Amino acid sequence: MLNKLALRNACRLWKDYLNYFLTLCMITAITFSFHSLLFSKDIYEMIYYGNNGELSTAGTMLIAFMSVSTMAIFIIVAWLINYMTRFILEKRSREFAIYLLSGMRKEQIASLYMKENLYLGLCALFAGLIFGSGLQQVLLFIFYKSIGKNYKVNVKISAGSIILTVILYGVCFFAALFRNRKKFSRMEIINLINMDKQNETVNEKRNTIWERLFFLSVGNIFLLYFLIFTGRITKWTAILEMIGLTFTFYFFYLGLSAFLMKYIKRKGRLIYKKEYLFLIRQFSSKMRNTCFVLGTLSLLFMFALVGSSLAFMLSDYQNKQLDVEYPFDIIIISDNTGNDFSKEESLINDNITPRDIWKYCVYQNGTSDMGDYLYRNLRAFSDRDSDPVMAEGKRSIAYYDYDVFMGISDYNRLREILNLTPVTLRDDQYLIHIANRVYQEIKDKSAELPDSLNIGLDFAGFKTEGLAQNGHNGTDYLLVVPDKELAGMKKYFSLMAVMANGDVPENLSECLYDLAGKVRGYDELADYIRIGSEELFLMPAAIQVKSREVLELKFLMSTLSFPLFYFGLVFLCVSLTVLSVQQLSDSNKYKVRYQILNKLGMGKKRISLVVAKQLFFYYLCPVILSVIISAVFILYVGRQFVIYTGIHTEWILYFCISLISFLGIYIFYFILTYIQFEKNIALNRK
Repeated sequence: MLNKLALRNACRLWKDYLNYFLTLCMITAITFSFHSLLFSKDIYEMIYYGNNGELSTAGTMLIAFMSVSTMAIFIIVAWLINYMTRFILEKRSREFAIYLLSGMRKEQIASLYMKENLYLGLCALFAGLIFGSGLQQVLLFIFYKSIGKNYKVNVKISAGSIILTVILYGVCFFAALFRNRKKFSRMEIINLINMDKQNETVNEKRNTIWERLFFLSVGNIFLLYFLIFTGRITKWTAILEMIGLTFTFYFFYLGLSAFLMKYIKRKGRLIYKKEYLFLIRQFSSKMRNTCFVLGTLSLLFMFALVGSSLAFMLSDYQNKQLDVEYPFDIIIISDNTGNDFSKEESLINDNITPRDIWKYCVYQNGTSDMGDYLYRNLRAFSDRDSDPVMAEGKRSIAYYDYDVFMGISDYNRLREILNLTPVTLRDDQYLIHIANRVYQEIKDKSAELPDSLNIGLDFAGFKTEGLAQNGHNGTDYLLVVPDKELAGMKKYFSLMAVMANGDVPENLSECLYDLAGKVRGYDELADYIRIGSEELFLMPAAIQVKSREVLELKFLMSTLSFPLFYFGLVFLCVSLTVLSVQQLSDSNKYKVRYQILNKLGMGKKRISLVVAKQLFFYYLCPVILSVIISAVFILYVGRQFVIYTGIHTEWILYFCISLISFLGIYIFYFILTYIQFEKNIALNRK
């Protein structure tokens, strides 16, 4: 008997809380599809190398970020399920009180409630896994495209991804159910009857205090904009502002509710226009009772927008910068200046068809003037005064002991290989080839640079194209001089640069390491290699095969961007679900109010419009606050992105793309909620 009742009630729950059911399905599908990345055989082969199956750096990052993502999603899904089960319990409290009055025991009712939610959860899990198996193919296709590889559809489903998804889903669900069952077992009939009225109490005496919180929250948002636009963000102001924003998210709605109530009491002009008194009163009351929920939802919206925008920025960096960092198909450096790379050349010729091969040397003259200048002026070494030991350690890792020089003939030969226009120098001139990122930082002070270098030649300007300056042709900079100047210098390193006709196989990297008696992943960075001041996504190595390095970096950036999208989608779905059920749960109360409006003469179309406005204001409020705050965060991150990468990323474009994408899901939930709300308050209207 109880099983039949539980099944019937579960069907009713499915209809009454359709948005919640759909969200559980979507979260299950998204979680399952992302877990498939961890259990994909092809991806496994990408992240492990060597005969012993050693985990690569990119593989470590993938597992780490997916683990962090899974934990974060686990927490937010657990919160959603706990919130919804408690919410459903509150809304059905009178029904359960009637069961008690009819003679049912608490244990029976608790078991009934558990079974209802279990049926609902199992249906959502099953539907989500079916949908997720299709979404898995889409996700893998996108992932492969992001790392520059082709994906062949493989319908094989990993048991590991299913088991992990079911475990996480089951733990969240059963923890929430048992928590609410325990709460239910302590309640008496009178508690159940009054349970759904607990949020209807409003303390009018504190309105003045809450109203001030609204203005204080708005002031804190203006302060955030002021600090970022004026560049006054420091470590301590950032910490204080983050604490202030946490309070802002939660006090803003409480204060706004008090402000609107005061506005009604002061008889503001808007309350005399059309149905705005009704809407403002409904909105302020609902906001007062759900201020904590709205604050949490605003935070989730902000995380979703910021995470998605950052993912787009990483993708933009990937598309623009990798060819700059790795301009040659293959480049090898050796501290043996007599190395002719004959063995490496023979191996390369056996595996590819070279278009160009150039062997050359870089030089040093025993000075480090250019390195000294960058040490004094780059922000990467800004702690040189407060912690000189740390700063000097950074410098020793970033730059060679001596400045790196190259003759103009070798320089132009490399430019020719890269299809760049050759340059000319007089016998009394030199130029500086410098990373664009570094040039953007020092260009305002670059007029003083020639006076800092004791080369004895006239400065002929800067060049900023990509020239493998991550340990090979210098680090951050390269001094180009006439060939005759090299006679008085000492050879520093020997190098070989290669451009191929066609693709270069990725396993050529491992072959070159085997030839050198090294293992890729352990011996990528020789003791003598320096890495420059690049602080993002750089893998310097004595042997660089572009196809392999770019695959590693694209893989690494994808492991960062995909979890950010993962966060965004789940957080957004959770937020919109809570907004939806908040409105739909009170539709019976609103039905009485709309009946009164109907009896007062308001027609069907007008009531539909009022319903749309009521839902729109409630849906829009947390979105507006999160957009205002996340926009300035993305502005700040975009500026920092330019500083650390030298790439002018279109942060506003990516923010707008994220916002528009999320608004599509927002509109779907809004329309679904509107249709259900209209159905719940259906009246015999004029």
